[in-house]
Amino acid sequence: MATQIVLLLLIVALVVYSVYLQVQLTRKNIFIESTVKRLSGIEKSRSMEEMMAFLAEIQKISRYSSYFSNKLLEKETTDFIYENFNEMRIYMHYTMEEADAKNIINHGFRFADSFYKTALPVTKDNLDLKIKHDSRKFFGDYLIIICISNDIVNYYSMEIEKAGIKSHSFENFLTEVSPSRNENSDLIYQLSNKFIKGYVNHKTGEIVKNPEFNPWYNSPVFGKNLELLKS
Repeated sequence: MATQIVLLLLIVALVVYSVYLQVQLTRKNIFIESTVKRLSGIEKSRSMEEMMAFLAEIQKISRYSSYFSNKLLEKETTDFIYENFNEMRIYMHYTMEEADAKNIINHGFRFADSFYKTALPVTKDNLDLKIKHDSRKFFGDYLIIICISNDIVNYYSMEIEKAGIKSHSFENFLTEVSPSRNENSDLIYQLSNKFIKGYVNHKTGEIVKNPEFNPWYNSPVFGKNLELLKS
């Protein structure tokens, strides 16, 4: 009987260790895939300075990885990200410098052509959040949280459909600043800062909230943007 118990405990230990090794292998594969994509030029919108910072981050992690902590899945952080999930569309965006994160809180989120190039949709699933985080975290310690109410999304999506507009999504209209062209002739939009909930330092767990955050914000300018495109 004692021998059977020992064997059972050994089997359980082997199963647990096997699962642990599989998790570690999956994390490494995600990291390798992410690295290859960036170095192969898929993220072409990144500047040389950002790429050099990315490489420096890899070097730091390889030397000091045992000292890094990740606060992303701590309860305080996930509560902040998922709050009012059923009433919102939630997105996350990474940036290197805290000054840039503060600028986004104050002035809004700038994006070229498509909002989804650098803003990832958030689902209320920690595994999905972790996978997306592991593929993007090397673009910065600061995780910008963007929230737009379902009411606003549904209203402007319906108006766009009624107008027969095919080339734009609702995010393109939620700006109080006229779109402009950058040096690459990309059209730059600036999502209102009212939809910026704040940001999280995913290494320290620090949360900074936007005092002007209002996911139900509906500026008269949004409607004018739509009318201009209709005409």
